[in-house]
Amino acid sequence: MLDSLMLKKKPEEQQKKSGKEDIPSVRQKVLVTGGAGFIGSNLVKRLVADGYEVVVLDNLSTGVYQRLPKQAKFVKGDIEDDDTYRVIEGCTHVFHLAAKTDARENDDSVYRVNYLGSKKVFEAAKAVGAKVIFTSSAAVYGSAPVPHKETAECAPITQYGKSKLKAEKLLNTESSLVVRLFNVYGPEGNSVINKYCKLIPNYKDIIVYGTGMQTRDYVYVDDVINALMLGMELNGVYNIGTGLETKVVNAIDMISNVTMAKPTVKFDKPKQEIQRSKADITKIRNYWHPVVDLQKGIELTLRSYGWKPLPV
Repeated sequence: MLDSLMLKKKPEEQQKKSGKEDIPSVRQKVLVTGGAGFIGSNLVKRLVADGYEVVVLDNLSTGVYQRLPKQAKFVKGDIEDDDTYRVIEGCTHVFHLAAKTDARENDDSVYRVNYLGSKKVFEAAKAVGAKVIFTSSAAVYGSAPVPHKETAECAPITQYGKSKLKAEKLLNTESSLVVRLFNVYGPEGNSVINKYCKLIPNYKDIIVYGTGMQTRDYVYVDDVINALMLGMELNGVYNIGTGLETKVVNAIDMISNVTMAKPTVKFDKPKQEIQRSKADITKIRNYWHPVVDLQKGIELTLRSYGWKPLPV
């Protein structure tokens, strides 16, 4: 995992020496909801590597059990039920990632999972005195002017964005961390960057909805995990992005240039989505900054799918 600025030492580094070596006492126990998902599984691996005792709660609707390290305890369950109460005992921190994540979905399940489910997780955390680290989304900003600042008036245009914003308001951000994630990509991800990294090297047609001039702030998953780890100490609401916006057509060109493959790009009617997205990361820069730029992140993502550069 690539390093960026961190606040907290690993739990085993906090123990006093006894004799010739550090002997950990009781390891900190943390819960990760949605821990078998793309971001969640990367977080679980990091937490395990850093010496935490990790419990994962996931219903595997989109998560993949095989992604998890064997050191993590896995419990299959739903945040909409009372399953969080079954697994949270003894936890000092709760990383709440479980969600319906398709920003274009507008059915009732988005509200049930992202708001009502989150409410149950937050109530369970409060009952045991655990701190919450909540992954919200840039979707809360909707069509607000860019760059998006944490203090901006939020005007979400999708049920997903509305449910995330409503869940945010349940938390006291003086004692919890809310991270508004922009477009996260990387190995095993499901972003548009991942989609294009699978299709373009194989000369598959690319479908772009709208003009392709819409922009996104693409942030690599390792950088996101570093930001989430700040939740061990940091409180407040923070954007997690790169501070750069990239047009969809330019992202396609970047992948094509790296792979030397030129796919056919077809344009379809636009879907309901924001047209511009760009994080203002001034606030979080006091503690964290992204390390992986889009060019490097694309190369790493391509390699994860078996792509290899042509020999020079």
